[in-house]
Amino acid sequence: MSRQNDSSHKVLKGAVILTAAALIVKILSAVYRIPFQNMAGDTGFYIYQQVYPFYGIAVVLATYGFPVGISKLLIEFNRSGNDKKEKNKIIAASFIWVALFGIILFLFLYLGADLIAKIMNDIQLAPLIRMVAFSFLLMPFISIVRGTYQASGNMLPTALSQTFEQLFRVTFILIGTYLLMKLEYSLYTVGKSAIAGSLIGGIAAMGVLGLYLWRERRDYFPTLMPEKEILIKTGAVLLFQGLAFCLSNMYLLLLQLIDSFQLYTNLLSQGIPAEEAKAMKGVYDRGQPLIQVGLVVATSLSLSIVPVLTSLQKSKAIEEVKKMCRLAIKISSAIGVGAAIGLAGIIQSVNIMLFKDDEGVGALSVLAILILFASLLVTCSTILQTMGFWKASVMVILLSVGIKVLLNPWLIAGSGIKGAAYASLLALMAACILLLYLVGKYITGRNMEFHHIASLVIAGIVMYIVLKGYSALFSFFVGELGQSRILASIHALSSVAIGGMIYLYMLLKMNLFENDELAHLPGGHHLIRIMNKGKIKR
Repeated sequence: MSRQNDSSHKVLKGAVILTAAALIVKILSAVYRIPFQNMAGDTGFYIYQQVYPFYGIAVVLATYGFPVGISKLLIEFNRSGNDKKEKNKIIAASFIWVALFGIILFLFLYLGADLIAKIMNDIQLAPLIRMVAFSFLLMPFISIVRGTYQASGNMLPTALSQTFEQLFRVTFILIGTYLLMKLEYSLYTVGKSAIAGSLIGGIAAMGVLGLYLWRERRDYFPTLMPEKEILIKTGAVLLFQGLAFCLSNMYLLLLQLIDSFQLYTNLLSQGIPAEEAKAMKGVYDRGQPLIQVGLVVATSLSLSIVPVLTSLQKSKAIEEVKKMCRLAIKISSAIGVGAAIGLAGIIQSVNIMLFKDDEGVGALSVLAILILFASLLVTCSTILQTMGFWKASVMVILLSVGIKVLLNPWLIAGSGIKGAAYASLLALMAACILLLYLVGKYITGRNMEFHHIASLVIAGIVMYIVLKGYSALFSFFVGELGQSRILASIHALSSVAIGGMIYLYMLLKMNLFENDELAHLPGGHHLIRIMNKGKIKR
């Protein structure tokens, strides 16, 4: 019993470490884009964002995909009690597969850079695509070491390597951009420097992991050649389950990649001049950091519930599993509604505060709503994958990506960048409806009662009305925002505080959460006290 408790404690401790690292990484990944856009402008932002999804996919594979698959294989090996020689063969087989996958993607991007840039209708992007291709060569070493440490329950190397990767990357990108803009280099050179910064981040991650190996004198790259059976089994787990697990974390990157190929090209086909179309795509890309910030909590929640659900599943606590899944969906939807409606309500002032002007407010307000559905998608797909229904989750996500591809040309032709935002929203909505249905069918039986949905809708509407009322009062007493970043910042930050308090108060008073559910949340006892003071009866 003591050993089981120690094991559970180790798993939960590891989850806390990984969740903390994920929070830091997500925040840094979102925040650095704002000063980058301020320095490089919308056209410079367009250049970087056209190529960024390729790098982002490499990072997700080396963080969530392959390490998860490798750790799964090694954990199963440890349970079966095989000797170290067999374990080394699994590690060797994993390295072969990840290296092969990385080399194929590297060659595809490096040799096909000119063709990819032509399809994107911007041949000047080819050097950036060639440079980003090298990120896939860093993937094997990083994935193997992270996966091996995770299998032994040591999450610190993974967490530290992620954090240092992002710190080095962000620092190099911002310093490089500042210097190159001061020296009046071309925006494509600035974009190339930013991609180089991403590679430096990957090298920093390798350095951290290498230090761990050197300090412990471990050999994680044995020369033993694995048998055919081990190669086949390892390949199946890595290329199917490993990729499936990271697909939900890759979803928004896939939407960005589709826009990289379709949005600028379709704007040009409407007769919009190239420079104007690039700036429009850059304005549209402002939505990405806003969505990422809104998703930080949902992503952390999805990472933290994995070990809890796994532990409950092993102990066959079926009712507890259902309860935990319902709570995760409830929290995710509550955070998503608040963040999405709140941001949509103050998008003009947020846009001016962060990006200097209010260009693209219509498209950005639509993209703000994505936060709700993206939160639910991450949570539901994580639940399905953790409980063994990864194939269903993969099919839904791929179907949703297909919807985006089909809708983009049609909606962009009618509404420009706002049409691309609508295409993303409709694709995400379809995915969420299907994922919620699957979670209810296979796991929970039901997800949310009518009362819960009504509470979220009412709380969201009340918050939106209050925010619009506050905006009117702010304009009357302080003055119109115009393009003043100071006024916009005061309005945006005060609106976040007011809207957040109103929304939380409404949720608690409408009894969205039960006492035992609130107890699972940080500061839950304070929330329980507020909720129990004159709460609205059902």
